[in-house]
Amino acid sequence: MNWINGFLMGSLWYMAAPGLLAYVLLPFTIFFFFCSYCKIPFRLLFGCCYTILSACIGVMELRYRLQGSLGLIMEIGLLAGCGCVLLKRKPLEALTLSVLIHSVVSVGSGVTSWIGYRILLPFILEHEQWVYPSDTVRECLRLLLVCALSVFILSHFRQSMASTSRQAHLQLTIPVFFISLVVRIIQTMIYGDEFWVDAGTGEILSVQNIRHGELLFLQIFACVCLLLTLYAYQKILKILQAEQKVLLLEQQAAEQEIYLQEAVLRDQKTRAFRHDIKNHLTVLAELLRAGETDRACDYLAHLDETAAALSCTVCTGNAAVDALLGSKLLLAEQKDIRIRCELKIPAQNMVKDMDWCILLSNALDNAVKACTELPKEERQINLASRKKGNFYLLMAENRCAKELTRVPEDGIGLSNIRAVAAKYHGTVKNTVSEGVYRLQIFLTIPKT
Repeated sequence: MNWINGFLMGSLWYMAAPGLLAYVLLPFTIFFFFCSYCKIPFRLLFGCCYTILSACIGVMELRYRLQGSLGLIMEIGLLAGCGCVLLKRKPLEALTLSVLIHSVVSVGSGVTSWIGYRILLPFILEHEQWVYPSDTVRECLRLLLVCALSVFILSHFRQSMASTSRQAHLQLTIPVFFISLVVRIIQTMIYGDEFWVDAGTGEILSVQNIRHGELLFLQIFACVCLLLTLYAYQKILKILQAEQKVLLLEQQAAEQEIYLQEAVLRDQKTRAFRHDIKNHLTVLAELLRAGETDRACDYLAHLDETAAALSCTVCTGNAAVDALLGSKLLLAEQKDIRIRCELKIPAQNMVKDMDWCILLSNALDNAVKACTELPKEERQINLASRKKGNFYLLMAENRCAKELTRVPEDGIGLSNIRAVAAKYHGTVKNTVSEGVYRLQIFLTIPKT
């Protein structure tokens, strides 16, 4: 034992090790798993920035004794803020994932605090030279628990964390924050940095009537509740996705019904025109025999207008889209909205006709609604597309109120657009600036 004591007392590394583990390695690990939850590659520079800021908050907590609920809120706020600023995540998403990772840290810290208080502390009271090594053991154990629980969550619930639903984020944030808060308060009030020892017996004095076995059970149960909450969150996401599919199916049925009605009406008009064509030709022949060329030309012009009315006003290369756009553009013209359509649908692509109609109908419905709130002279919608290889870009642009400086929250229409784009490994980007709203839909559509 003498050589061990000499090694420990002659070295200073073990005194710095607990601090390095708690204020450097643990925050670095937290940011690494935060990036993993966000599905973003970890960057060393961002990890170092967060570690430095976290260490500053840790020192502040120690100096001003803020390790309880206020300290937890500061730590959550720092990680969420770094997620928004450094990783460009949405505020609610960053907050949800920050609460989740700190809940994992709180559960790990609570269990290791109990071990440190009930197992390691009695040992170091008899062997004072092991004070700092025991702190190192405790911090290592906490780091291992945090890593193990984080890896387990990633392996079982990572897919559900990619949700962009505001409702789903709120449903996860509140119960997980409650679990984290309860464990942190227990850790701070019961297993804090201070303890008292009976001067006569050398026994550790604890708060009266505290049953440490039940506290350990409570902290383990908090861990179980955290996992059950994530499981329930996963089920909620599946329900929300099912509801989204139902909405899509309802919209598909409505669009299909409109398309069928238009197809039936067009077919009736075509049959009537074909039925009367023999009579029209007879009239033309009689006019020409009588030498009434001008009247024959006028009659031909009238026939041309009638035939043009039977064909689609838009030609995109897709019959279903042409029929849909024909009705939508007619509605827009009735509301004095100017439309420029330079849309071309790739031939022989993997996108279903119904999905094209969902994308365009929702985009146009939102654009028409925004334009109707403007003066007639400002109402305008532009549709265009670009294709390069297997990548297709659909662009919809419309005028909107100049007071609108932020993109509105997703409604049912834009949610449907995102759902369809996701089917084809695509993305949706919407921006607003200087009174113009732009919607860009990127799709990957290999040829059939």
